[in-house]
Order: sequence, then C-alpha cells, then structure tokens
Amino acid sequence: MLARNTAADYIYTEPYAMQGLFYKLNNFFSPRADKSAPDHHPVEPEISDTVLKHYSFVIGSVFSYFNDLPQDSKLKFIQRVHQFKASKKFHFIGLEDNDDIAVLVSASAIQITFGLKNYMMSYFKDIYVLADAYQMDNEEELYIGHVAPDGIYLSMKHFLYGYSHKTKDNINVAVHEMAHALVYNNFFAQYGVDSHFRLNYEKFSSSTGAILADVITNRRSYLRSYAFSNLHEFWAVSVEAFFVNPAGLKMNMPELYEVLCRVLNQDPGTKNKIA
Repeated sequence: MLARNTAADYIYTEPYAMQGLFYKLNNFFSPRADKSAPDHHPVEPEISDTVLKHYSFVIGSVFSYFNDLPQDSKLKFIQRVHQFKASKKFHFIGLEDNDDIAVLVSASAIQITFGLKNYMMSYFKDIYVLADAYQMDNEEELYIGHVAPDGIYLSMKHFLYGYSHKTKDNINVAVHEMAHALVYNNFFAQYGVDSHFRLNYEKFSSSTGAILADVITNRRSYLRSYAFSNLHEFWAVSVEAFFVNPAGLKMNMPELYEVLCRVLNQDPGTKNKIA
C-alpha cells in the first residue's frame, strides 16, 4: 500500500522526521522510473456545449478553484476532467452509481495537475468512491482515503467536507490522496509521466531539509503534525495546505510555497493558477 488517510490522522501529534527520509525515498523511486519512456502529452478533447454547461455547473457548485479561473482556462479544465473521467472506471461502494460524483472526483485530480502537461495519472485505472469512512484488511481503524497499486479510494462524505469547509485545518482528503497518486504515477507508470513534475519533485525531496529542521527545532509548524510522519505525508499535507489556503501557506512557510509552485507549475493564489 502506498499511502492512506485515517480519521486518526487528523489528530495533532508531536511531529517527528529526519532529513534522511527524503534521500531514502528518492533512492527508492529513482531506479524504478523508466527514464527512457516517451513523454507523450494528452490532447484536450473537443466537448459539446451540453457537456460544458453541465460540467461547469457540477464543478462550480463545489470548487472555488474552478470558479476563479478565467473562461478559457475553465474550458481547458473541463476538457481535462472529461478526458480523465473517461479513462477511469469508477466503483461506488455504499452509493448508487453517480456520474456527477465521478466528475467531481476527476476534477480533484485535474486541480492538482492543472499546471502539468501529463495529467491523466495513467497508472491508475480504477477509482473507488465510498459513502463514508471505511475499514479494510480486517483492521479496526477507519479510513477516509488511501492510494494503493490497485486504485484510488475516497470517502465521499469527507471529500465534500474538504471542499465545503474553509477552515484553518487545511484538510482536503481528495487533494491529499491525489497528491499521493501523482507521485506514484510519475515514478511507476510505464507511460504518461510528466518530466517537469518528476524532475522538480526530486528537487523538492532534497531541498526541504531546512524546513523540517526548523519544525523539529521549534516544535511547531503551520502544517498539521501528520505531515512529519514521513516524506509521503509531508508532500501530501503540504499540497493540501497549498490548495486549501494558499495565502496562509505563503505567509507562514514562503519557501515551501515557492517550491510547490515550481513542482506543480501552479500558483493557486492567482487567478490564472498556472505559475
């Protein structure tokens, strides 16, 4: 299993981390990446006015990120959502099949990949949407999302919470899990790898030691302490804060904000979003 989010993950605990985690994970990823793979970029498809209007309504009812975009960028966003959704098989557990939910989940993936040329996350073919928190592997713990080689899993209840509450907790399970999926895709997929992301993520993993050292020294951080479990979670929690409250992250951790802008080729604090 690559990464997972439990209800307990949102309880603040004392942060702990070591800079060596970055280098260990970087070494873990690099040998498996197919650096000779062609860097093909998907082409945004043409969509009908009916699809455009419907997607605009569905996405706009939940995503303030989308509503902030200029009109031409909204079209590009919807084209990408349409193509992403068409490439995945959605499984609904405890929910009736719902195309609008598939649109929203696809939009969460496009939100974090909007600055990249390769946005399809081609490694993942299946997305599982569950009604609420869930158990797995006979564990007593409840999960609200996780990413594994067989697919991306999300609790719809907590998905909607992440997009409907602008709070100081910077929690958005969809952004969190899509951030995990993006890393996994770009180091393990046979095709659809984004060279810009992979190169800059490797720099991210080796340039944030000073940020971690400051957190450990001062025993406090703008990020919730789950971020300091390991590099996977530092990345995903940072991306959550980056999109949920970009102004807050930029003010409190400007170096981290700048690094994320480079990795994702986005500045969500601006209207155009693309860095």
